[in-house]
Amino acid sequence: MTPPPARRAPWILPAVLATALLVLSIAVAVEWSPLMRLDRWVAGRAFEATSGHDGRIAVWTAITDGAAPHPVRLALLVAAVLALVRRRVDLAVWLAALSFVEGVVAPASKHVLDRPRPSWAEPVVELSSLSYPSGHATAAATAAVALVLVVRHRAAACAALVLAVSVAASRVFLGVHYLSDVVAGSLLGSLLAVSTYAVLPLLRRVLPTDPRSDVVGTADRSNGT
Repeated sequence: MTPPPARRAPWILPAVLATALLVLSIAVAVEWSPLMRLDRWVAGRAFEATSGHDGRIAVWTAITDGAAPHPVRLALLVAAVLALVRRRVDLAVWLAALSFVEGVVAPASKHVLDRPRPSWAEPVVELSSLSYPSGHATAAATAAVALVLVVRHRAAACAALVLAVSVAASRVFLGVHYLSDVVAGSLLGSLLAVSTYAVLPLLRRVLPTDPRSDVVGTADRSNGT
């Protein structure tokens, strides 16, 4: 069987994601005018579409609160426990480590550029923390990509991706992030998931695991089972 591309060249996708994130971050750092104009335009239109509409505010708030970073990290830990129950110690260690790494990297990354959040005369949500990258988008993308990497069911993987996009959108529509903030967060979260996933072959060599388990995913499919 021909190995999947991710197995043949596991560095390609992380390299692409890292390059895209670096280019975007440089553009934000130097305040590249086309990007700044796009950010302001999208932020303004999204905020106008939400401000003063209680129903829309309630929907976006439910999404942003339900998939906030802390609940998402907890979900990754729950997934790690489920993997452990199914005797997939390698997946359990990876998921738990991913939750920890995202919880450290995402908040720390905000201090690289110290970008302030969008400012409104009458904000829908008031926050004093930094804007770039979006922590909500980072956490949601991390969990969604992790799910895509290990879950057999396409419907569940697609649902996770849709939720991640919805979380990113909610941050813009609630007026607390620019478009580039949530794109950067999505890139960062995806990068954390795929780059750490590359260590799974090493974990399988050093940790006991049951390859016959139907836990989920790419790991089993790559073995032809």
